[in-house]
Amino acid sequence: MPATPGQPTKDQATILEMRSLADYPPGLLGVVAGLFGRIIGASHGTDWQVDVMIAEGQAEFLRRFDPARDRVWVAMIAGVPHGALTIDGPRPEAGRDAARLRFFILDEATRGRGLGREMVARAMAFCRDHGYARVYLTTLPGLDAARRLYEECGFRLIAQDDPPFCGSDHGEQTYEWHAP
Repeated sequence: MPATPGQPTKDQATILEMRSLADYPPGLLGVVAGLFGRIIGASHGTDWQVDVMIAEGQAEFLRRFDPARDRVWVAMIAGVPHGALTIDGPRPEAGRDAARLRFFILDEATRGRGLGREMVARAMAFCRDHGYARVYLTTLPGLDAARRLYEECGFRLIAQDDPPFCGSDHGEQTYEWHAP
C-alpha cells in the first residue's frame, strides 16, 4: 500500500521535536538508556553503570524540563523511538552558564539516513536562536561519526579524562562550542 503524500512510510525514520513533556514518546527513557548500554557496552566495554548513569541523568533532566530552554529531538520509526539528542539549557541558578548537548544516540535502524546530522543541526540552531554563548558535550574516543558531526558544527576538544569510564578502559572527552 503506497504511503499517503506527506506521511512517512512504515520504515521511514522521522524526527520528533519534543517541545514540552506532552510530546514525550512513551518508552523514550528506556530506549535511550538501553541503546547506550548495548552500543557503548559493545564498542567500549562499559558495564551496567552506563545504563544507570544515562537513565538517572535523563530522569533528572525530564523532572526539570523547561520548554523555554530545553529540547529533545527523537528519531522515530512507526511511532517508536529509536534514538535521541537533548539540549539541556543553561542553568545559572545551578552555576551552569552553558547548554549541554546530551544523550545523543541512534540505533542501527536509523543510521545512514542523515538523522544524526539533522538532529545536531536542529540542536545547534536551537542554541543559536536562544542566544546560548557556549554548548558543551562529553563523549568517548572512537565514536568517529559523532565526533565528525560535532567538529563540523564548530565543537573543539577541550579536555580528556583518564579512564575508567563506567568500567571501560576509556576516559571521557569534553568538547565545547562557542557562539561566533
